[in-house]
Amino acid sequence: MVVRFVRDETAEAAVEDASTLNQLPAPPRQLLDRHGARVLDPATAVVAAGQPAPRTTVYRPGVFLVPQRYLRDQQTLGAIDDVLARIGLYADPVVVDTAEVARVRQLDDLPVRVALRVREDADPVVVDCWKAIQLLKAAASAERPELNQVVARISPEHLLFSTPVFGGVPWETSGLGGTPWETSGFGAGSSYGRTRGANRIPVTLAAAPPYRSEKPEHRRPVIAVLDTGIGPHPWFGLADRSGPPPAGSGLAVAPGIQAAILQAQLASGATLPTQLLPDYWDAPTTGQPLIGDVDTDTGHGLFIAGIVRQACPEADTLAIRVVHSDGVAYEADVLLALHLLADRVRAAQADNRPEDMVDVVSLSLGYYEENPADVAYTGQFGAAIAELLGLGVLVVAAAGNDATTRRFYPAAFADQPLGGGSGPQVISVGALNPDVTGSKALFSNEGPWVRAWATGAGVVSTYPTDVRGTAAADHEVPGFGRNSFDPDDYSAGFAVWDGTSFAAPLAAAELGKALLQSGDLATVDRETVVKRAWTALGAL
Repeated sequence: MVVRFVRDETAEAAVEDASTLNQLPAPPRQLLDRHGARVLDPATAVVAAGQPAPRTTVYRPGVFLVPQRYLRDQQTLGAIDDVLARIGLYADPVVVDTAEVARVRQLDDLPVRVALRVREDADPVVVDCWKAIQLLKAAASAERPELNQVVARISPEHLLFSTPVFGGVPWETSGLGGTPWETSGFGAGSSYGRTRGANRIPVTLAAAPPYRSEKPEHRRPVIAVLDTGIGPHPWFGLADRSGPPPAGSGLAVAPGIQAAILQAQLASGATLPTQLLPDYWDAPTTGQPLIGDVDTDTGHGLFIAGIVRQACPEADTLAIRVVHSDGVAYEADVLLALHLLADRVRAAQADNRPEDMVDVVSLSLGYYEENPADVAYTGQFGAAIAELLGLGVLVVAAAGNDATTRRFYPAAFADQPLGGGSGPQVISVGALNPDVTGSKALFSNEGPWVRAWATGAGVVSTYPTDVRGTAAADHEVPGFGRNSFDPDDYSAGFAVWDGTSFAAPLAAAELGKALLQSGDLATVDRETVVKRAWTALGAL
């Protein structure tokens, strides 16, 4: 596997193509309905005077996000409600009062969901946070200047997608319509198209698990993976789903963070369709129980954990489930996890608790920002990642799989200064093919904002051993025990898969190896951690 941590000068020529600014793979309607979301259409979206026309994005219309510092001010909330009353709505902050999230309420920059509800005295209205935000922007620039500061920080709640997107991957011929891949030869018979529904297939790996020392000389680097969670696999001592990964297995979970995500979802579930993430287990394995096909992103998180295990066996993977098995993540859930990770690191540094440190965060998900001036965009995601960068945590993000130069966030923060210039900036990772030359994968996004490249096609890694779908071998010889290949029986525990989703954790694992070589990881004060992060990045 190949990793390039050098700036690729040829990418400078890949400037943003204006013809792709609003071009996105079309999410199927059933996926949007499942998560209470819609596509923002620039042709029909309302726009406040003086505001730019938006670009295409996917968002949840029943809520918007506001940093919770503003929600503590009843006068600000009252002013927001006065404006929203013009369209028959009022703002209802989603309150989560549980022991698990008690400390979260101290984080001023934590984005909180604010539900939009219909006033009792109002005529029936269409609830749409985009229209509500535009109305608030118009009011702030005219008769309600006191709202300027808060309105600048209000944003829709985007849907984020893990980078193998709708229908499994963007290059399959899925018949969903509206994607550039359906006419570009990326379907059945292409080098990336393998099976129906997804480009992964089960394989057998005739190799021993990568060696991992029982008593390491130094603290192990910790790579937090925000993804679909985990499943059973012998590499991590998980025979089934009856308990968490055993200590020393190289895989760990964060029950407190997981509980906080669930409580926030439960609080907002009454407002709009919300699929819950009850724990850290990657489930359900099938998206449509009556059909039984393995869901598009089932196994995604464990596959990433296996990449880390192969490339840096001495590292520990901290798995946090924020992505559903259909590849969708809610922005507020991801931001909550990032803020809680930053809070954990901050406390570990302040109290000298190396056992609670997180050294690298790997993100194989993202979205396309609607603001045409997104090169300067530092909204909810920028603030969350800036916290981590300022603490010296290395953040690695996948560049996306849409073969576009349009900026895919959070990877596109790579060329934007965040975190007060302390730790290294976001490391965005595009995908390479598994050939000797390390050519760029045809599906990978690129542009000046893509700063690193790693193998992301034809990757073999761990897959939950209990996943089996209803797709059957297409040929059987009765009485002889002979069958053709079963495309969704993963009991062997391995798969081959493509995507920048898998290039990013490979880069994160290489950073983990560099951290091990940079010195004793037991010292965790902020100054040392920041210096160590720069040293690790410089070594590559």
